[in-house]
Amino acid sequence: MKKQYMKRLWPLLLLLAALILLIDFLAAWGEAGQHPDKIWLHRCNSIEKLQEKHAKFPNFEVDVVYTPQGRFDVTHELSASVGLGLERYFQQIRTDSSHVWIDVKNLSASNCSRMLNTLDSLTRCYDIDKRRLIVESGDWRSLAAFRRRGYYTSYYISYPDPSSLSERELNRAIRHIRQVADSRCVSALSFPGWWYATLKRRLNRSIDLLTWEHRRRRIALLMLPRGRRMLADPQLKVILVKDKGNYHR
Repeated sequence: MKKQYMKRLWPLLLLLAALILLIDFLAAWGEAGQHPDKIWLHRCNSIEKLQEKHAKFPNFEVDVVYTPQGRFDVTHELSASVGLGLERYFQQIRTDSSHVWIDVKNLSASNCSRMLNTLDSLTRCYDIDKRRLIVESGDWRSLAAFRRRGYYTSYYISYPDPSSLSERELNRAIRHIRQVADSRCVSALSFPGWWYATLKRRLNRSIDLLTWEHRRRRIALLMLPRGRRMLADPQLKVILVKDKGNYHR
């Protein structure tokens, strides 16, 4: 009797679970365009992708390498360059209010001054308000010069997933991240999504946070409990999400 009851109950439970998922999906779908200031497009490294996704994601991230010739080359690695310059993006957004997260791959003390002057020149040439830009690098000391010049800067946290660290390694990482936050060299800290819970629990600093869930699409972020917490967190200012489209590079 009990087995027959369970056989009848299981399809109903599965149907209920499917209905709950469908309701969550429809709610997330309806909400998808409501967070343009917080959900930005990850790795928008081609003008074609910018144009394809701009209506959906007015704000976006690009990877750049500063070349010896004094140019911001939009590429993840210089070996994969197609000669696309950051100025092409500024040409595209000069008449709108888009914000750009610039992930600088090779900022250092040796090229900091020249790089800063080049970026200043581009913002003047294309009339781009510095407050529309995020300048990100793993060299937090060099970012201090950009912040003094009026740019919003972010230190890229490159430590491995905290779940892979020993308690001693994790404590050392947190101490270093706190040192960066306390230095006032940067406006924010940026990190992969797997660091979010640990930083919220252990950082104890009021500095802005930026993150990326680059393996998840916007709809998935809106459906996940962690994604909902991120969206509701006023300290977390930007979440980069995946949307490759037809022109991903």
